[in-house]
Amino acid sequence: MAKPQLSIPVGVVLARKVVQRAGWSLANWEGVAVLVGERFAAGTSRRLPLRETEGAAQYLWDGLCLDLYRDAAETYWFNLTGTRPSLFIVCSEEDGELQPVTVTLDHDESTSAVEADYKVFAVPIPAEIIGQLEEFVMTYFKPKERKKKRRREDWSGEERH
Repeated sequence: MAKPQLSIPVGVVLARKVVQRAGWSLANWEGVAVLVGERFAAGTSRRLPLRETEGAAQYLWDGLCLDLYRDAAETYWFNLTGTRPSLFIVCSEEDGELQPVTVTLDHDESTSAVEADYKVFAVPIPAEIIGQLEEFVMTYFKPKERKKKRRREDWSGEERH
């Protein structure tokens, strides 16, 4: 795999709520936020409880990075200019518990993760990194010039009005 051109330390906040109905219960997870900063660069990913109440809890995972790659700059551009720019939290699930695996700005990567049975949550992009992302895209994404249609030659010899 190629080396990322930019790596930003992030933490992930997920919420877990237990839904109970007529004799059964189910854990329902949702993405809350991605937090940015060096304080989240713990090396290995670890889960830290933030808040716990009856049947609900929020957890912070640190030790993750948002890695940006030059060859994916076009998909980052489409994400940033879309109606809801998002970061995607990709999680593996084991026995009802989630473990964030990666955070990406690449919509194609998040779609592939869903197809591979990972849980993916879209959360808003934190304001602290919008500038870095825009600069990255402006540096590495160069839109392709649209081809101009050539005008056909009129072989009939008739004048057109």
